[in-house]
Amino acid sequence: MCVLQGHANRGVFRGFSVREVARGRHFEFRWLTDATFHLRLDALAGTLTFSDLLPNVPYRSAMDRAFRSFVRECTSEQLPAHRRIDRDLAQVRCRNRKGSASLVVTAVGGDFDYATRKAISLVNEIFHGFLRGPYYAYMVENFNEPEE
Repeated sequence: MCVLQGHANRGVFRGFSVREVARGRHFEFRWLTDATFHLRLDALAGTLTFSDLLPNVPYRSAMDRAFRSFVRECTSEQLPAHRRIDRDLAQVRCRNRKGSASLVVTAVGGDFDYATRKAISLVNEIFHGFLRGPYYAYMVENFNEPEE
């Protein structure tokens, strides 16, 4: 994934590593917080999954519902084209297992570069937009964000 390696080469990601796994690759890196992000590429399914992106988010809680809504809105025609995820090129969805929310991006037609760029942008918006507002206490508790 040249997009991810490019971010690592520019110093955007810290502690970047990749290993081959069944059906694809598993990437680990630190970014946005001191937490380690886990991104799995499943080449056969055409998916990129940020596993356990948001820990401690109970299924069907207000935060879980708000997170799902935020992710759905990223494909809205109301967004400018440069901020929107084109549904013809990538699809996004959330998954919550055992109170841990993950983000899944499917590369429609196999365009992994597009899907990867949009997934990275969306995660950035989740941490700098969605979580910075009403969920700042969540950031303090789960990502050691300083209390201000």
